[in-house]
Amino acid sequence: MAYYINRVRFEDIQIVMSIYQRQERSKEEVLSFFSQPTNRTIVAQDYEKVAPIEVADAIKLQNTEQRMVALRSFEPETIVEALDATLLNSQTVEKTQVRWDEQLKPYKHTYKDTYELYKILGSSLGVVNSWTTVPNIYIVKCECPSTQRLYYLYVPEEVAVNKDAIEAVAWTMRFNDQPLTKQQYLNLMYTET
Repeated sequence: MAYYINRVRFEDIQIVMSIYQRQERSKEEVLSFFSQPTNRTIVAQDYEKVAPIEVADAIKLQNTEQRMVALRSFEPETIVEALDATLLNSQTVEKTQVRWDEQLKPYKHTYKDTYELYKILGSSLGVVNSWTTVPNIYIVKCECPSTQRLYYLYVPEEVAVNKDAIEAVAWTMRFNDQPLTKQQYLNLMYTET
């Protein structure tokens, strides 16, 4: 039998329930996703006993789309922690921006912006193949100053090898289809502030 989450097919109702558990969905909500009596009975009897899926289990799913569905159930920070990411570099810069108060009077707002570069060992990704080594993954953590949301952005090894978090975040931005250099990024950042 096939089960679907976000139009992605799963063969095992237990995995589907574990993903819904990670998403903290109630049993009543999950029951509403199933119409066949057999499936509804399984959910009614087992849902509260099923443990939420863990990062390691999500990564072991063989189908890429299934992995993506399962991993979307986690905060990025949780994934980074579960994969034992190693902090390679952390840099903080101070920014000043003009903002406006409730009376629309401008004021200067100064804050610190921190960038962190991490390495995740390819062996921790749970991918097993006999013909090649799974490469390490490098990500840079940054915060959106307007929303305060954290982002983890992929950077290639040739950028990460310098162990410079600001250089890594600069690489993620493009001008005329070319990545920014660290100095271009800093110039742009300070112009913005």
